[in-house]
Amino acid sequence: MSGPPGEGSRWFPGRRDASADAATMRAGGRMLPGQQVAHSFVDGPVVQVAHAEGGVRVDIGAPKYRVNAQLPAPARLTVREARAQPAKLLHARHQLVSFTGRATELRALRAWRDDDAVMSVLLLHGAGGQGKTRLAVQFAEQSRAGGWQVLQARHASDPPPVTAASATQQNAPTSNVLYLADYAERWPVDDLLEFLHEAARRDGGRARVLLVARPAGVWWQALANRLDRMDVATTSLALRSLIEDQATSSEELYCQARDHFAQAMGVSGAQDVPLPTAILSDHPGIRPVLAVHMAALAAVDRCCRGETDEASMSAPGAVSAYLLSRERDHWRTLCANGAIKTSDSVLARAVFTAALTGAVSHQEGVAALSAIEACAADLSGQVLHEHALLFPPDADRESAVLEPLYPDPLAEDFVALSTPGHHLAHPPDPWADDAIRRLLVPGADQESVYPWTRPALTTLIAASARWPHLVARHLAPLLGQHPELMLHAGGSALTALTEVPELSPGVLENVVARLPDHRHAEFDAGIAAITSKLISPRLRATDDPAERARLHSSLATRQAYAGMYQQAVSAAEVAVEIGRRLVGQDPEAHEPDLAASLSNLGNRLAQVGRYDEALECAKEAVWIRQRLVSRAPDAQAPGLAQALSNLGVRLAEVGRHTEALATEEVAIDIRRRLAAADPVRFEADYATSSSNLGNHLGHVGRRDEALACEEEAVAIRRRLAAENPAAHEPDLARSLSNLGVRLAHVARRDEALACEEEAVAIRRRLAAENPAAHEPDLARSLSNLGVRLAHVARRDEALAREEEAVAIRRRLAAENPAAHEPDLARSLSNLRAWQGS
Repeated sequence: MSGPPGEGSRWFPGRRDASADAATMRAGGRMLPGQQVAHSFVDGPVVQVAHAEGGVRVDIGAPKYRVNAQLPAPARLTVREARAQPAKLLHARHQLVSFTGRATELRALRAWRDDDAVMSVLLLHGAGGQGKTRLAVQFAEQSRAGGWQVLQARHASDPPPVTAASATQQNAPTSNVLYLADYAERWPVDDLLEFLHEAARRDGGRARVLLVARPAGVWWQALANRLDRMDVATTSLALRSLIEDQATSSEELYCQARDHFAQAMGVSGAQDVPLPTAILSDHPGIRPVLAVHMAALAAVDRCCRGETDEASMSAPGAVSAYLLSRERDHWRTLCANGAIKTSDSVLARAVFTAALTGAVSHQEGVAALSAIEACAADLSGQVLHEHALLFPPDADRESAVLEPLYPDPLAEDFVALSTPGHHLAHPPDPWADDAIRRLLVPGADQESVYPWTRPALTTLIAASARWPHLVARHLAPLLGQHPELMLHAGGSALTALTEVPELSPGVLENVVARLPDHRHAEFDAGIAAITSKLISPRLRATDDPAERARLHSSLATRQAYAGMYQQAVSAAEVAVEIGRRLVGQDPEAHEPDLAASLSNLGNRLAQVGRYDEALECAKEAVWIRQRLVSRAPDAQAPGLAQALSNLGVRLAEVGRHTEALATEEVAIDIRRRLAAADPVRFEADYATSSSNLGNHLGHVGRRDEALACEEEAVAIRRRLAAENPAAHEPDLARSLSNLGVRLAHVARRDEALACEEEAVAIRRRLAAENPAAHEPDLARSLSNLGVRLAHVARRDEALAREEEAVAIRRRLAAENPAAHEPDLARSLSNLRAWQGS
């Protein structure tokens, strides 16, 4: 791997655009006095945010999320409705059971909110059913009472919003704003970052964003990394089981819920029902607050129906099975009474479909029912209509269909219990045994992927974490036959996959085999998570030290792609250590692998600023390769060229440019011959050497030759990036930036500016996907762009770009001074020069 390391993420100031204001007015949003339309990326898609009555409309092409000024008031069910569908009482929007406990968490949230930071993001995370949404709403109410404006952000694909008891008493806007965003892990990363960027750009006061999600994990680590590079403070709060709260015993929690449910359902005598012993145990399936509430609701409903057998409710999943059976009883009654025409068996299939797809458009709903063969084609409209009567969509999306069951764990349990393979007294539907596959795997005459693939896989993975039969009968076979589906599930789904207990390493291996083996901004973090998960079983599966070294070297590469540079150094060091031992035993057999491991370690060391050590590794790799090529010239020539090119970069990093040039000239001669014989395999390597050679020639003053080399590299990399952007755009951006420098040196300033603007645009996109892997490159291009702008007398713009570069490099230097302080010094020097001019 040649060339300087890269990483990055940065958000940039917006701009006022009168045409956007006009578009907003045409769309019907009335602007409030003093408010503006905001835009996010300077070089990316324009995002329009119109503050209008009733909320904030955000348009990114098609609307992707909405920020509401008011939280809807809690809904209320009549006694008749509650008795007919008791499971509806569990929905967070009803807030039936009084909020209790959580004193420790509320103190932590208040401390976070009241900090002096201008902008801060907190992730509230915990297992499904722990009461995250209720805690978020309670905190929102306390914040509103304390003078904060409370807004709720909802993605277009989100379930209905949370509720607030005093929604009708929304305070007038204040300078401090608290945003709530539930289901944060399900937001596409770009959309979530767009929303956070808009929250950060508001004028005056403090902004707090409370994200609510089940997992923390890699998706949050990657997001927090990006936000840190936006100068946005981040923290997280893991939500314990409420039963672990010393102020609330399991018995108290159960009794409180039982009494509220009894009142809502008009049931007397429920307090005389014996407490279920399972609730008072430490059974892990009972500990979440939702599980306690579900058990209390089932007990009240069974009391109402005269059922008293406690033993039937003791098995894990039995409470869900009971409540879902009661739900189905209601559908059956409606059909028998003529209120609906659809049978309960067909409605169950629609509910099953909805649990996986989530709310979709009518057209997509028809397609989903067809794909899953839930009903006859001519009945799909009727089924969707009557399903909507039972599960009406939220007011924000009245045209949507297939609103799923809530809360989410109940919908996941419905999928699991409908599917054969569990051992509860809840009859599954044999139809469901193939339904998941049909919903996720299009037929030969269909599109390559269904639009609901992402939510369906998300739900299936979440349900599989609690229901082993879903893993064995569905998730594992599905990914065994169609691992490419994970490419459409989003980066966070890759991480979630590693957290399914029963999923075998073989399934993960099958998924990894379909993931990009090169750098890929969207998937690098997820691939690193899976590679880290697999390293232990892979090591256990082999006694071959050489294979173990290769595994550590591969892990180091994947970690480096994800920006996990320190971890990558550790893994690469293990590979070299093993390689040295093997070479001591059999040099001829193992020197090629040691040379590769040394080159890898050298690259990793350079990425953390340990340049002298990196140079020694590169020297040793070349020394080994030279001996190997003398014995097998054709076989070893590519390895020697790679080692020489790396050595040239390492020499340049310590200022030995003449030696670097001589080294790269040898490398490019080899690669020119290789690329002529096999361009598909070696053209990219030749472009790397051509770009490196241009850099070295420029440092020794041979500017015309340097320009020719970089022009050749850009031409090759444009072709390669057109065929495979994810693999080759980072290198294209690097060559464009270098070409800008070369053009400036020969006074072709307008062309130089155009090259650097293109490089910045590419690196902004890469930085938005993976800041840890691309931010230094972004800062480098920003600084270069500042120089190019200054050369054409656009000093104000030059100053703004260098200020961005300085902000990034300050953060990088704080984390790793050795790697980034020299670049920071150069940017500061430019900044001082332009500020004084």
